[in-house]
Amino acid sequence: VGQTVFLLTWLVSIIKYSSLRNLRFDLNPDERREGAVKLAGGDWMRTLVDEAALEEDIDSLIQFQRRSLDGDPSLIRHEKARARMWELSIRGLWPLAIEEARKVLAQSGGDDDIARMLIAVGHMASRRLDAAREALHGLEQPEGYDEPELLSFVCEWLDPWQGNVDEDDFWDWENNSCIDHIQSTMQMIRNWNPKQSLEVIHKDRLSRVGQLSLVSLLRAQRMHDDALDISLKLVRADPTGVRPRIAAALCLIDKGDWHSARSIEKELLESDSNDPRVLALSTILGQSMDEEEFEVALVTGEGKKMKKWINSAPVNSVAALGIKGGMDEAINANVLVTAHEATRRSMPPRYSSGRLTLVANVLILVPMWILLGIYVGSVRTDIQGAAVSVTLLLLHYSSRRLLSQQRRQIRHRDQKAMVAYAKRMRRFKVTPNKSNIPVGTHLLLSGILVTVNGVVLDIGVPAWLTEHLPKDSDKTVRARLKRRSKKIAKSRPPRLQPLGEGWWLKRPKEEGSEVPALERLIGAVAYRGRTSYIDRKSGKNRRPTGIVRTSPKPAHSVDLGSRGIPTNTRKSERRSKLPKNNPNVRVGNSKNLPGYGGKNRRPPV
Repeated sequence: VGQTVFLLTWLVSIIKYSSLRNLRFDLNPDERREGAVKLAGGDWMRTLVDEAALEEDIDSLIQFQRRSLDGDPSLIRHEKARARMWELSIRGLWPLAIEEARKVLAQSGGDDDIARMLIAVGHMASRRLDAAREALHGLEQPEGYDEPELLSFVCEWLDPWQGNVDEDDFWDWENNSCIDHIQSTMQMIRNWNPKQSLEVIHKDRLSRVGQLSLVSLLRAQRMHDDALDISLKLVRADPTGVRPRIAAALCLIDKGDWHSARSIEKELLESDSNDPRVLALSTILGQSMDEEEFEVALVTGEGKKMKKWINSAPVNSVAALGIKGGMDEAINANVLVTAHEATRRSMPPRYSSGRLTLVANVLILVPMWILLGIYVGSVRTDIQGAAVSVTLLLLHYSSRRLLSQQRRQIRHRDQKAMVAYAKRMRRFKVTPNKSNIPVGTHLLLSGILVTVNGVVLDIGVPAWLTEHLPKDSDKTVRARLKRRSKKIAKSRPPRLQPLGEGWWLKRPKEEGSEVPALERLIGAVAYRGRTSYIDRKSGKNRRPTGIVRTSPKPAHSVDLGSRGIPTNTRKSERRSKLPKNNPNVRVGNSKNLPGYGGKNRRPPV
């Protein structure tokens, strides 16, 4: 009977033989095959998704996922999965983004290197550096396409204890905005001073996102005029961008120009009504919105409701600050969230063990073990007393060494070094929370920024990176912080809570508020291209629904400059103009990576 059933099933399957043979589905998509890194390819849907992701147009990505399309169902499902993958990555919901990227990899037969890099970035954001190294395996190739090598560099930089890069390796990169942004971020942490990074060399998207983070830090340190100036410059540079307008609205709220901020919110609701960040701004301005959205929940949510967002958004420090005992997760995600409070309390950024710990170990415990051995020797024999002392000293040393190793074990939750850093913050009375953080900080604050296919992504900046900082004198640092703390105390505090419902009916309008705020502050340039931008989203000028597919191309043959992708910025690879596929190169292998751990760290200029 069994053989008969098998024979019948086999005969029926012959009918589907051709379609099954053409079906591509990779059962092990995480393992990369050999070959050059490939980009582009696809049809109009892929182009639409890639352009929306490049512009951080979450509204278009959500609209595309909800749109009913005619055509090949498998192709449409694949492109909608890509849209979902980009949406989650831009919003910082990394665990879900990794899942979607794996689905995209499986559907593409393991042939999507962009999804593979997104998985690596997601693992770095989730503080799983070994998994990130594995995801980047085979992507580093000296063909002029620098994104995979930048990701591996950042992955190693995130591990100050076992990583294979240090300060000297920065000299191997030239005119690279990602590297320059890392250096400026570390310099900013050194003195908790955002004003050190106001001068921007680059004009690309990554630098603009970094400037948005500066706006959030300047708001927290009560430098309202500087924050508003930067936000207006960003609106002028990117008139269709969502976050520059949100930054301007938040700065106007801090200055008391609530009606002007509301005019910006109305414009955003007209163009990007599906964007969760716009819904969060509406919540800040006193309107009721769906709290199921992550960005909205961080404005209004409290207590246990916030717990689920710590794992869902591992680089958003505001989510961790919303619950009791979440300080170590917050500084694991982004230590810059503590900058304003650390400045007020004059806390140096670099961690060092307390003097009491040193005294207890060297002057109390060690002599105690020796005295105990002497006592045993007086009661028993000298050999037994010496054995007791040596055993206790070895146990003491082993426990100290084990504790040090645990502090160097990198992970997202309950990281020992971050727990110790949080205790140190409590000793200095540094307690960042919702009562002293400007409302809307989670919409702007970012840490180390990387790009994947030109799309700027945030992986946070954990507090253990202070290990990279030079050892400045605590006395000197505290003197600087005290001077700035006095200036903060004299300045007007930012808005800390959302506005109440219906405030626009009671509060008198500001002078000149009949003119839209951005037109009054910037001029007509603030609306350059917005008309066509809104028309495209409302259904006009939509792309055709025909499918004209193009095959993926190697990265070196694609116009990467049009998307702002860094190319040939590594000095040691300038001679490599043609692709040289070397899929066996691993991240962290100093023998295979020129410039990482080698003798000639600083190449001749």
